[in-house]
Amino acid sequence: MDIQYTNSIENINWENVSNIFKVVGWGERLSENVKLAFEKSSFVRFAYIDDELVGVGRTVDDGYYYGWIVDLAVLPKYQGKGIGTKILRELESDLKPFLTTMLTAAPGKSGFYEKLGWHKQRSAYMWPRSEEQKRSFSEGC
Repeated sequence: MDIQYTNSIENINWENVSNIFKVVGWGERLSENVKLAFEKSSFVRFAYIDDELVGVGRTVDDGYYYGWIVDLAVLPKYQGKGIGTKILRELESDLKPFLTTMLTAAPGKSGFYEKLGWHKQRSAYMWPRSEEQKRSFSEGC
């Protein structure tokens, strides 16, 4: 399996990116808003197999102190093949100059990050936008 990675947002089919988010269970995201979000991101990665977009990742930061990996998603049929790990490692490298690098794991995915050396924070908080979001991100706390 030949996997190509790119950090360019040129020629991206934003409908495909939105579809990845939907397929992994993150809900509906309008492609035009996804495009705007990626354009404002510090660093981005896209993974392709045979010209099919199979994984994405992006970061945001404040320019010096804090860098966040805010999206990392791989189509389920391609998970477990090292694609998410490769995207994560490249984004970690991009954020190396920052004092702190953080991320929020999607519900049920913390084991993936812990296996790769990430550490759970003692206290992290969010302002929930819905009861569903509150339940999803507060389970087990």
